This record gives sequence, C-alpha cells and structure tokens, in this order.
Amino acid sequence: MQPTPTRTPAPDAPPFRIRRARRGDAESLASLLREMGYAHGSDAQTVHWVISHPEIEIFVAADTQDRPVGMVSLSHRPQLRLRGRIATVDELVVTETWRRRGVGKALMQQVLERCGARALSVKRLEVSAYALEELRTFYVSCGFVQVDNLVMRHADLERQHGQ
Repeated sequence: MQPTPTRTPAPDAPPFRIRRARRGDAESLASLLREMGYAHGSDAQTVHWVISHPEIEIFVAADTQDRPVGMVSLSHRPQLRLRGRIATVDELVVTETWRRRGVGKALMQQVLERCGARALSVKRLEVSAYALEELRTFYVSCGFVQVDNLVMRHADLERQHGQ
C-alpha cells in the first residue's frame, strides 16, 4: 500500500490536513458517526477491523492538533459486470463547527484521487445519501449525478442485529 500524500488547504482556508485514519482515532470517528445520527457511533474493535481491511479506506481531516474534524470511508471491490473495480463512499461527515470550510470537498478530492487510474483504477464511484437537498447539492458539486432513488435493505438481517 502506498503512503497517502498529506494535503493542506489554501493559505486562506482553515488549517487542516487529510491523512489516513489510525487506530487511535476510534473515539473521534465514533463521535463523528454520532453526528451523522448513528446513536452508538462505532467501537474501537470495529474501527481497528475496518482500518486493517484491504478493501476499505478511511481518511480523516485533522486540525492543527491532529484531531479528526471530518472523515470519509471508502470501500472498493471487484465487480463482474463492470469488469473492474467499483467503489462506494460509505460515510462522509464533517463536525458541525468545521462545515462549509472546504473539509468535505477536500475529503472527496482525496477519494477521487484514490479511485483514479494511478491508484485503484475504479470504474464506478457511488454514494448513497439521505434525500436532503443540501447533501444532494454537495454531491452534485463534487461531480456526482443522481441515478435513482431505490435503496432496499433486508429487514430480517437488520432486526437480527438491532439496527
């Protein structure tokens, strides 16, 4: 795995940098997930499992004290019908006090660079977002187009796991 280049914002932007998530970020990632509306966030064991998984990458935007203020989780895998790799943005969140400062855009730019030909050579990048106009506008500004509105989940599996 190649090291991730550190990205710093423009001089007039708030100071943050993009880096890979680390095991020590578990508490901050759980807090960010709670801001997304997931009451239980995550736990250290799951964060460690995800961080070490070869087909999932988590990038964080860290402030000047190296505390995560935003995160994006990217999963990627080969897919038969595309004859190549597909990637999904699983979570993207920026803590409320850092929103509208370019953090989300910088995290998405990191995802796009990872998905590019020099890294993963992804054939398709997808995201499922809530039907909030604000999120739709953000993703469109990042180059996404709305394909459809159909997302289905298997109810029995969700009930078994208390989700």
